[in-house]
Amino acid sequence: MSKETVKLMRWRDKHLNSVSPSFCAAKWYNASLHLGHGYTNSCHLPLPHPIDLKEIQSNPSALHNTKHKKKVRKMMLEGRRPAECSYCWKVEDISRDTIGDRVFKSKPYLHEDIAKIKDNNWDANITPKTLEVSFDRTCNFACSYCNSGYSTTWGKEMEKNGPYQKFKTHSAAAYHTTGKWAEPYGKDSDDNPYVDAFLRWWPKLALELQEIRVTGGEPSQSKNFWNFLKEIKKFPAPNMRLAVNSNLGVSDNLMDRLIKVTHDIDVKEFDIYTSCEAFGEHAEYIRGGLVWDVWRNNLIRVIEEANTRQVIVMMTINSLCLFSITEFLDDMMSLKKKYGWNKPMVDLNILRWPAFMSPLNLPDNLKIELHAKLVKWHNDNNSNHRYLDHERVQVKRLIDYIDVVEQGHVKTEDEKEKHFHDFKSFYVQYDKRRGKDFRKTFPYPKLIEWYDSLEVDQSIPDVKLNDGRLTQYEIGEYEVDIERRKEAAQKGEKLIPHWKKMKMKKIL
Repeated sequence: MSKETVKLMRWRDKHLNSVSPSFCAAKWYNASLHLGHGYTNSCHLPLPHPIDLKEIQSNPSALHNTKHKKKVRKMMLEGRRPAECSYCWKVEDISRDTIGDRVFKSKPYLHEDIAKIKDNNWDANITPKTLEVSFDRTCNFACSYCNSGYSTTWGKEMEKNGPYQKFKTHSAAAYHTTGKWAEPYGKDSDDNPYVDAFLRWWPKLALELQEIRVTGGEPSQSKNFWNFLKEIKKFPAPNMRLAVNSNLGVSDNLMDRLIKVTHDIDVKEFDIYTSCEAFGEHAEYIRGGLVWDVWRNNLIRVIEEANTRQVIVMMTINSLCLFSITEFLDDMMSLKKKYGWNKPMVDLNILRWPAFMSPLNLPDNLKIELHAKLVKWHNDNNSNHRYLDHERVQVKRLIDYIDVVEQGHVKTEDEKEKHFHDFKSFYVQYDKRRGKDFRKTFPYPKLIEWYDSLEVDQSIPDVKLNDGRLTQYEIGEYEVDIERRKEAAQKGEKLIPHWKKMKMKKIL
């Protein structure tokens, strides 16, 4: 067991488990706000849920302090495991020394701030310390694991080619819509009540936030992002860190503007995040719109020209990236060698949705081979001082995840063959729509042999394209949770997994 793992275990036990064994400070101090359509969550693992329009009229902090979050906070304080956080429980249940995301997502906060949570009522309104904001879905990329709800380029493709067909699992739902539900107030609208509530909340946030991170879509292509920078000039935040997520695949003009902002804006520090998890043509295949040389050159531009504290490359770990992940990590280490330990840093996040792209959704012989390759890279870099402690822990977590966990989350149990089917169905259509070639891009005999052995069930009825939002079924907001099962039983209600009783609902 590494020294860093021991430190994290001690920190978890002292500051989180002392509150409760299911406690995560991110539910109080972190928020992701999808302002384009009014949804929120407190980390990227649970699905976002709706913000109440009536509440934010008088209380803009209800953008974060929703009734749903407050119920989950209550569960955590009582030591119950919220079902929406099942990924963390699966990771932590591998073994006692496996570090779940709740540790990393709680660690940025001061010990005294974490301790204060116990003194507040579970339904108190909390000002977050860290905030992630997306103004709209405008984006010039259409990454394979993304969808039209977060990318206008994905939406345009859906309008042109129609929905993806022939799926057996609920992961398909995101590929049946244009994503217009994510723009109920139109693109760049001045009448968006969620953006309005955020701007009313901003003067208070500017005084208390440790960090705000703007995501997308692609922020540099959003009018609201540039307008928000003007708000920072009106209400400066000299003690706050500003971070921006960019795909680094935009025009030279937008790259120039983004780099200039890092020098001009009145904040404590500036970070730039970008995304990639595979090398060369593998990255271009997975992240639709990315040109490897353009992305890498712009990454170097940001490192050399921007006034940043650090540059972080977020890695969304999916099955296909495993075939070149070690080459990609080697490349990032070569940049560290030239520019310093934190330019760039890497941050590994294991993909959960769509489940058929999970790193677990490969045949066992391939998983064993790719697992061994990753273990070797991890061991070979053990003495590399540029291989940072948090990076080691995250790579080790991925190694353990591939080795031990059978299914990505509770809702994919007993669906392995269905996910194999959907893997094939998706990439056959993806190649045809995008002019790509799975076999040519990933010419690995064992992969191709398995891929060719899969057959798409042509008897599955076609679906129609829609503009609406998928909603959970009407009987409460129950998930797979023991306490909620008991409550339902007492009421005489039968719980059905929500993806088996989906209805379409348009946001008016």
